[in-house]
Amino acid sequence: METNQIILTPNITIPKGNFDFVMEATHNEQLYLGCLNAEKCMMTDYDSCLKGIRRSIEMLGIELEKTSRAEEYNISPDEALRSIFIDLKRGKNNKGGHKERRRISKKNFYIRHVVDFEKKDHEEYTKKQISDFVGDYISAYPEALNEDNRPNRTFRDIAYDLYARCSRPLSDKGSGTKEDSANLIRLFHGLLCLINYVREPYDPELTPMDDLFPVPYEYYDELNLINGINCKIYVSGDGSTYYMLKRKDIEYMDILNPEIYKIRMQELNTLDMLWGRLAAVPGYNGCRTGEVGTHDYRRAVYEFASRPQALTGRFIERLDKKSRREELSRGLIRLIRIMHDPAVNIPHGRLNPECIYICETNRGLMPYIVSFDNLRASAAGGVFPDRSMLDDYFNSIDMQKFIAPEIRNSPPDTPYDQKSADIYSLGKLIKYIYGHDENKVRDYVDRLIIKDPSSRPKITEAARMYDDEVVYFEPTVVLGNIVLTEFRLLIFSAYHGFEEHIIKDTVTIGRMFSSSGRDIKVDSPIASRTHGRFVKTDSGFEYVDMLSTNGTFINGILYGAQRSGRPEPRKLKLGDILKIDHPEFVKAHRDAVLMFVLGPSDHEMKGYALDITEGMDVAVGRENGDITLANNRVSKKHARFVVKDGVLYIQDLNSTNGVFVNGSRIESTAVLYQMDCVRIVDYVFIVSGNRIYYYAE
Repeated sequence: METNQIILTPNITIPKGNFDFVMEATHNEQLYLGCLNAEKCMMTDYDSCLKGIRRSIEMLGIELEKTSRAEEYNISPDEALRSIFIDLKRGKNNKGGHKERRRISKKNFYIRHVVDFEKKDHEEYTKKQISDFVGDYISAYPEALNEDNRPNRTFRDIAYDLYARCSRPLSDKGSGTKEDSANLIRLFHGLLCLINYVREPYDPELTPMDDLFPVPYEYYDELNLINGINCKIYVSGDGSTYYMLKRKDIEYMDILNPEIYKIRMQELNTLDMLWGRLAAVPGYNGCRTGEVGTHDYRRAVYEFASRPQALTGRFIERLDKKSRREELSRGLIRLIRIMHDPAVNIPHGRLNPECIYICETNRGLMPYIVSFDNLRASAAGGVFPDRSMLDDYFNSIDMQKFIAPEIRNSPPDTPYDQKSADIYSLGKLIKYIYGHDENKVRDYVDRLIIKDPSSRPKITEAARMYDDEVVYFEPTVVLGNIVLTEFRLLIFSAYHGFEEHIIKDTVTIGRMFSSSGRDIKVDSPIASRTHGRFVKTDSGFEYVDMLSTNGTFINGILYGAQRSGRPEPRKLKLGDILKIDHPEFVKAHRDAVLMFVLGPSDHEMKGYALDITEGMDVAVGRENGDITLANNRVSKKHARFVVKDGVLYIQDLNSTNGVFVNGSRIESTAVLYQMDCVRIVDYVFIVSGNRIYYYAE
């Protein structure tokens, strides 16, 4: 990565502030870093900013003097630089009776070469730059006078004045102001452009703040970002971390309407509460809140877990798999549950895609609420006092359909239930996420968007309904109403591989055996001593969690009252996947235990392992495959495992009975991650470490 560039994507590099041309023009990294550090402090530490400009001016003078001496005396730049350092270190006192030359000031180098530049015959565009530069200086400091009490109009006078203005804060701490910083940075930038014959207009939108660099607006569309109200997206110096900065408008408080200013501050307080809560939730550990800026120029900082992306149609189109849409919908439900938590209680009331950013992390899709500024409700009564400011905004971006009808169709002063309005918006958002497949969620959405707010479910009920009605589990074998009298229980852990048990009666699982000898030991620190029980009933088998510490996931849904899971027994069917894992982890823990409810097999089966290597292409089928499975329901060419660019894929080769990843049938190809399980009929493949473990004949 070049010193003066931020690489956001392989195709996008963003300049670090307005001085990125300095490296190319001078090849002096110290000068560039001095300019950059001065610009970083422009809105956060005015004294340090002016001190940085002073040092940059001195480095500029040394750089110009070095080039001049090298050409004049025909010596190398290093020799010229050594001679400069000797001149800078000369003392004023006599030594040994010999009088030495007077020490040369760094400022004199700067002034000398500025005067030399003024005397040169420049090209037409440079003359225009000079005129604009002088005009900019006069507009910033119209009353500035030189030593003869005349207005500063020459390069020499302007150069002396700029250096003097940068020097004052060094002896008079606190004399710098925001206006001084902004003016002097801009003027020094123009001076550097002139001396280096560069045309680079100063762009205040590229001004970094501390170590945060704003993303130019022209890249927002390519990065799928939203140019939201009163906020801007920033990146870290290495381009790896993204932030949202929102102005606190302290510098504009005299001209802002007091009511608008109050609303702005209310929004920031609400975001602080929400993001502070998110920081304690697994998967959101990357987000932190903070503040940058000086007393009259402050911004609230919110750090994302990864590059944020707007919830636009383009982003939705990328979610081509049902499982990804389910993942995002679950994330939104989880986010609203956090907002509606009694301990937090910060409902939004006007959720829509413009309020949400999505981060893709190794823990999945993480939605963030980034805006409450389209919520104009008072903190006391939840009343919407004035909607006129947002009418044009909502009409222009067609977000009205996401807003509950009791808000859209009622007078501005009509009270409404914000939590119920969020449920309505959730229904519309889920419908929006599923797009052309909205029929899959139509019944569920219809129950969320009922016109009567009191008839809408609470968020806890809405979450349960989504698990029951939308994220239905697709078993490998459909037996209809046949009672399950016995089944094979296949258990897998990373340290012990596969174990198979035939379950014909009630059995308890856990880390301890009972005296009956009918229990199954699960050797994992995540499992409780008595973790769960398979109970045989007249209608088949049920699984009951025995108040275990971590609970039990059945087809991705948590059971176990101790972990706020579902307390009731769960009736089992062939193809069910049970998992003992930490509920806080999105991805499986290395000590997680997977259990599969499978049908009987006529073959003796055992565990195998397959190393994952780059370029791997392993075919699975009933005939002529690299892995042969002797079952008539397996197609001749059923599936293939492929590794490309370090990513492991499973591809369904148009098989009759399909390929299931974590219980859901894939359409064509799926990416596999650690502890993902693939089932082909009753054969299980599990990704663990650098291997694929499978159980077959």
